[in-house]
Amino acid sequence: MNEKEKLAKLFGLFSNEARIRIVEGLKGREMCVAEIRRHIGLTQEATSQHLRILRDARAVKSRKDGLLVFYSLDQPYIAFIQKEINGLFEKEYGF
Repeated sequence: MNEKEKLAKLFGLFSNEARIRIVEGLKGREMCVAEIRRHIGLTQEATSQHLRILRDARAVKSRKDGLLVFYSLDQPYIAFIQKEINGLFEKEYGF
């Protein structure tokens, strides 16, 4: 996968408002699915689907505590995303 394909995949990951709201809600803390659901205002099923997409892409990680599953941002991957997006906007010459 070339750099442009990687960027397109990243932008696709965040092309949904619910996923953006999930990431915003997880900044600096972890939340269980029920908290995330209330934060974004979707059904449990829809919330779980968006979390699966984010988890499969490595943007969030999960941990189980008894019957509850808690989600948080995968900080190393978020740093990678930030670097990739910043690189897109860095000034380059020679095209």
